[in-house]
Amino acid sequence: MFSVIVPVHNKLPHIERCVGSVLNQSFANFELILVDDASTDGSSEKLLEFTDKRIQILRRDVPGRGGYAARNLGIQRATFSWISFLDADDEWDIDLLQRVYDVIANHPDAGIVSCGWAEKVEGISHSRSLERGQGEIKTFVLEDFLRKPELMWTGGISMKKAVLIEAGLFPTCPECKAGGDFDTWIRALDVSPKNFYVDEILSFYFRDSVNRVTDFSRNPNDHFCAGGSLRRIYATATRSSLKEAIRAFVNLQVYVILKRLISSGHTPTKKLLTEFYRDLRLPMYLAKLSTLFVLKSVKRLIE
Repeated sequence: MFSVIVPVHNKLPHIERCVGSVLNQSFANFELILVDDASTDGSSEKLLEFTDKRIQILRRDVPGRGGYAARNLGIQRATFSWISFLDADDEWDIDLLQRVYDVIANHPDAGIVSCGWAEKVEGISHSRSLERGQGEIKTFVLEDFLRKPELMWTGGISMKKAVLIEAGLFPTCPECKAGGDFDTWIRALDVSPKNFYVDEILSFYFRDSVNRVTDFSRNPNDHFCAGGSLRRIYATATRSSLKEAIRAFVNLQVYVILKRLISSGHTPTKKLLTEFYRDLRLPMYLAKLSTLFVLKSVKRLIE
């Protein structure tokens, strides 16, 4: 029923927790595709210790940015028509696949099923997505996601393989070092027939894991991966509310990228600002950014 794809690049301390949370699922009809993305920290050897017959191990010789190429390989080798994603440093609740299966069984027209999730820092959970947390099943569309990105997070997403292929899989362009997940979800929502959200925490994102792609101090990045997809959708959108949602989403994401760069000690280039100001009439959060930039500059001078 499900092909579960886990890209692995130097995640040795977390692999057992992640894989265990998949193998212990209450719904057992799945294959687990572990894609070793050229690990060098012992992760490759660790993967070979798992003997469950549902596991398939693939290996890439050169690591790809963000694990996107590794996920694409897993999708291409997947046996089943539904794909579920989990990163090697995160984990699932024991009933995640069962909840997703229940939705699919009742809604055969579903293309995407997303579950609630929470961040974990030092073992403490912080809810990111729940509204009431009572397990309600709700439909949503691209516009809803743009207004509330917490509706979709990698470790809580399952979707039809056909939807992923039609959407174009994950981006592998060199400049897309992070944010490729958002780009993929946007393109998938643009072609998916129907989408459902399970309002229950079933997946956990660990912020204190090793080798995180989203660590801007280690991986500075001012490329907005979803920009091209959003410009394309914006150009053909007929609903003013969708156009407004796209502008608001771009505003927020560009602000977040710039804030992360400044906060991690990097000076943003003007590429991001000029590109989206021209195309989407971007009203900048300039007051906030300017204040932050000044404060960081003063702090460096004092130090």
